[in-house]
Amino acid sequence: MIALEELRFLTGYLALATLIYGIISYRNYSKTNAKYFVYCILFSVITEFVSLYFKSFGTWYYNIFGETNYPIANIFTIVQISFFLWWIQFILNSKNRKRIVGGLLIVYLIFAVSNIMYGQEFMDKLQTHTYAVGVIFLLIAISFYFVESFKKETIFSITDSIKFWFILGVLLFYGTFMPFYFAFQVFLKSDQRIISLVTFALNAIMYICFAVGFYKSYKKNNVID
Repeated sequence: MIALEELRFLTGYLALATLIYGIISYRNYSKTNAKYFVYCILFSVITEFVSLYFKSFGTWYYNIFGETNYPIANIFTIVQISFFLWWIQFILNSKNRKRIVGGLLIVYLIFAVSNIMYGQEFMDKLQTHTYAVGVIFLLIAISFYFVESFKKETIFSITDSIKFWFILGVLLFYGTFMPFYFAFQVFLKSDQRIISLVTFALNAIMYICFAVGFYKSYKKNNVID
């Protein structure tokens, strides 16, 4: 069986491969609002490898964050979910929906900071409350995107959109992982292999969706604006 550490390496290199493909195809979507997504993937790659090699950073890391990579994971969650909310707000057409998602982003950031200061441990544990609230807000924002998209496009044309594949990847990962994670904490907490395998599988699905989006950017008639 593949070791847990090997799965973490595979996730990092899968993200790196997706980033490289995104950079190669960047000129195809560089003038659209899809261009910002590649920076999010770059941040994911940096975080994956920092999380893997944090023990090699020496005493300066331990003096600031302690002897775990939980602070890296917590920062990553806040930044990534905030980016997704901002980006979806940016690509929405309805002014009212933009305001709602913008409000969700502000509330999320306030909640995240409050949870760090007065709620769950930041250095020694995952901030699951921040994660759960962020995912709920993210699912609301994603639903707005699909409502707008299916009003003006058919299912055949929307699947040619680079944005569709980006958002589908985010939906499949976060929409599936959150209920699984909390069920895992209740029923399967003793077996870390299960959550590692599921996390890797969902990451693989998400990055494949991102790669399909980059592939769609090569089509002349793709829907990306």
